Amino acid sequence: MEIKGIDGKLSLASLFGPVAVGYGIGAGVIFIPMFLLMGLLSLFVPSGVDQSGQTVSASAMFLPMIIMVPFILAMQAVMFGGLIMLGLSIYRTWGTLRVTSVRETPEV
Repeated sequence: MEIKGIDGKLSLASLFGPVAVGYGIGAGVIFIPMFLLMGLLSLFVPSGVDQSGQTVSASAMFLPMIIMVPFILAMQAVMFGGLIMLGLSIYRTWGTLRVTSVRETPEV
């Protein structure tokens, strides 16, 4: 991934990818272990859960959750990444977003 700066101005199109991927990875690191832990705990529930008058085992209810978590994370990453880019593009009309380069090692 590459973030582009053209004439000292930040290219928002090149910033969307890193923001969306960063959110997806960050949220995945938090939510995937949490859902896996909930699934592991559901294996130890002795009785089923009553839903619409039918008894459904907790492990059967866990399967759709495992399937849906990656899709939910991807949709949220695109949505939040797009909202951040929209906010930055609106902010750019009144304020300035500058791209600066900082060199960590001094030139010899």
